[in-house]
Amino acid sequence: MSSPSPEVQGFQEIFDSLYGLILAGGKGERFWPVSRKGRPKQLLPILGEATLIEETYERIRTLIPSRRLFIVAPRTLAPSITHLLTELNGNNLFPEPESLNTAPAIAYATTVLAKKDPDAVMVVLPADHHISDPGQFLETLKVAVVGAQQDLLVTFGIVPTRPETGYGYIEVGKVIQKKIKDQLLGENEELQRKKIPIHRAKGFKEKPNQKEAREFLKRGNFLWNSGIFVWKIRTIQKAIEVHLPKLARAFQEFAPSVGTPREKEALKSIYRQTDPISIDYGIMERAENVAVIRADFPWDDLGTWSALPRLKGMDKNGNLILGDHLGLETHDSTIISQQGLVATLGISDLLIVRTREVTLVARKSRDQDVKKLVEQLWEEKELKKYR
Repeated sequence: MSSPSPEVQGFQEIFDSLYGLILAGGKGERFWPVSRKGRPKQLLPILGEATLIEETYERIRTLIPSRRLFIVAPRTLAPSITHLLTELNGNNLFPEPESLNTAPAIAYATTVLAKKDPDAVMVVLPADHHISDPGQFLETLKVAVVGAQQDLLVTFGIVPTRPETGYGYIEVGKVIQKKIKDQLLGENEELQRKKIPIHRAKGFKEKPNQKEAREFLKRGNFLWNSGIFVWKIRTIQKAIEVHLPKLARAFQEFAPSVGTPREKEALKSIYRQTDPISIDYGIMERAENVAVIRADFPWDDLGTWSALPRLKGMDKNGNLILGDHLGLETHDSTIISQQGLVATLGISDLLIVRTREVTLVARKSRDQDVKKLVEQLWEEKELKKYR
């Protein structure tokens, strides 16, 4: 990796041209039946009164003004998003013809933003994460932004608190770019005191089994892959050209149509030719200039129903109860009712979710497999109203 360039921007100047991109294309299938096709997880108030996308927007808006915040999401979700985020300018929403995972979404957004400021740094945030200490998140983000200024593809690695099998992991290498702090962080004494390190990302690991997850936790040099990224627009575009050349060529052809009456149809044409692929698999696992920030703020990706007992707590019987419930000899269960009463007798280790139309009953340990039910649901035409 190269040393900091002599023309590097000053600390404040970087943040005056910082952009934020919120990825809101997830389907939230593991939160079915509450999460549905027309109102996926990110548009739901999972933990409080605000929806997850509102929480994400407000968290980053304290650092980046609304005019430089953008959201990429399927076109079908655009009306719901603009209804929730009333400050959002229509030009700050990038509507996709369909959701094709994170790499096409990021390629689309960076193509548009490159027209505004090709030298800018961009923060990429999933719309459905929960961060209970936004202040610590923002301080960590500032260090990541400084690293991105050095042409690094920076990601956040969350310090694990348990042997989690539902997350991918990042193997942490040596601390890199100490001169970054000398040149830039030295201008901010508070960040210097926090000593948030930037490491080389040594490797990415897929979701492990329980034995591997325990080993990762024991070794201490593996972090959870958060899916939060920080990079220069030029740097990620170059990485896409190198590692996903077909995708890069497609959006290079699309670029002249941006801001013209042809943009919508041109984008449709691109998406018809594009295969779904994640930015993790397509870029981060292949590129050599990947760095990871060791982030120790409380974080959860709210990937499955098992997140709720962790975040909301349980009663003396190990149950999380939301809604009306009557129970005897009921232990270690998550029971959620949006309408009506759920009554249980002599059960344990169950997940029960009741909505107006659907009731889900599963072993708690199988909550990762709720997605398989949804996939089967798409094959049952007579049940399409429950998707």
